[in-house]
Amino acid sequence: MKPVGKQIRKYALLGAAALVFGVSAASAQDAPASDTSVSLSTGLDYSSGHYGSARATDILVALSDVTVKTGDFQFTAALPYVTITGPAFLVVGAGGVPVVVNPGRTADKERKGWGDLNLSTTYSVPSDLTGDYQVDLTGRLKVPTGDEGRGLSSGEADLGFSVDVSRQIGLWAPFVSFGYRVPGSPTAYSLVSAPSFSVGTSYQLGERLLMIASYDFDGTISSTLADSQQLFSSLSWVATDSLTFTAYGEYGLSSGAPKGGGGLLASWKVL
Repeated sequence: MKPVGKQIRKYALLGAAALVFGVSAASAQDAPASDTSVSLSTGLDYSSGHYGSARATDILVALSDVTVKTGDFQFTAALPYVTITGPAFLVVGAGGVPVVVNPGRTADKERKGWGDLNLSTTYSVPSDLTGDYQVDLTGRLKVPTGDEGRGLSSGEADLGFSVDVSRQIGLWAPFVSFGYRVPGSPTAYSLVSAPSFSVGTSYQLGERLLMIASYDFDGTISSTLADSQQLFSSLSWVATDSLTFTAYGEYGLSSGAPKGGGGLLASWKVL
């Protein structure tokens, strides 16, 4: 099985189910994979955290994305539907990272609607250049399609990039990822650029079962919120050569991360 060199985290999840499917299904088939494939993914993601407040904020995201892989390139477009229940000062920022805009406001209300359009391009460096390592280079663009007035978006375009490195060692595939987010500049509050880091491994439990565990760090993009640190684990099952299911959970280690969360994803290859 080819290693998975990507962490699955909030909103980056949107392309991860298709990636896991492509990795796992390839090992389940005897015939060589086509040079071009199209995958669709959908699911639900839930998280709850205090983010420095006395009361918790719950975020439910309906996930949907389309991924096209051709040669060494992969293109993903994702548009989530977001429901936020909790303190009104919480806003969804770059990469889905919560931003505390005004800690003085404590009135709860529910906000829901379409979030920001997330676009990404990943280039997998050819193995003849990297040897036993798999190296993926990813660029991301968040287009502010969400409703800024309801806190579903910062109202600004955000950029990001990451480098993912992994290596297959028997049934294990340890990986490390470095990223950097460059948020836009909203007029109502200030955001700053910040790094991210992940380290973990995948493990092949069986011919059609893949487990991933990682430690994820996201530097804060807001002066009102601490850095996010969390533990993540997932289990993917290749049900058929065209359908994969993934269940995952996360546990927050800092006040800037959700206290806990999890989700279910389904991905199927349509071409």
